[in-house]
Amino acid sequence: MIELQYLGHSFFKIESKGKNILIDPFFNCNAPSPELKSLVKCPLTEKDFKDVSLILVSHEHFDHFDKKFIESIAAKQDTLVVAHDSLLNELKIPKRQTVSIATDSKLNVRDVSIKAVPAHHPQSFYPLSFLIELNGVKIFHAGDTDLMEEHEKIRADVVLLPIGGSYTMDLVDAVKAIKCMKPKFAIPMHYNTFEHIKADPQEFKARIEKSNLKTIPVILEPGQKFKI
Repeated sequence: MIELQYLGHSFFKIESKGKNILIDPFFNCNAPSPELKSLVKCPLTEKDFKDVSLILVSHEHFDHFDKKFIESIAAKQDTLVVAHDSLLNELKIPKRQTVSIATDSKLNVRDVSIKAVPAHHPQSFYPLSFLIELNGVKIFHAGDTDLMEEHEKIRADVVLLPIGGSYTMDLVDAVKAIKCMKPKFAIPMHYNTFEHIKADPQEFKARIEKSNLKTIPVILEPGQKFKI
């Protein structure tokens, strides 16, 4: 069994067999300017993050790449950070705790298969999406991206997609992506964290339910868990 916990924005924790994977940590919410102040706080404290085996980072923006948090976790635990070299070089952690990944590459680390999928996010230097497989379950974390032709090739049990618009796909394009991928479950992310990415997850849910898709939309509040 795999337990997926939504921690707000694009931050997720995946737990399996007592080990945890974190994706796009946004814990301290240190905004570079007042207008980017987060409206949502992480529901956990740093002490709640135990047995962190892997941390995956899709790109360099502050709301996905919490350097202070990552460095703190890595200093206390035997955590490996999986990201593009441009991000790994910014972290003050031992090289042995870094795992480089680039577009279209695939690796297996700590019993987890990770494939880096292209993302379209021109505001980022090197954006990625991740297709993660563990215990026979495939999870696609889109990171920040617009709708892309590559999404037609993605086959996953669970997809985590941005719906907030403004530098990412909005909920309409997210539903189009779901129609391409046809996953078992779809979970929206990257919305309502800031004023400029306000979106209604219930509309996302309704659009999927009104379609001919068999996909089940799952709306999670920060802190809520979903078992697969």
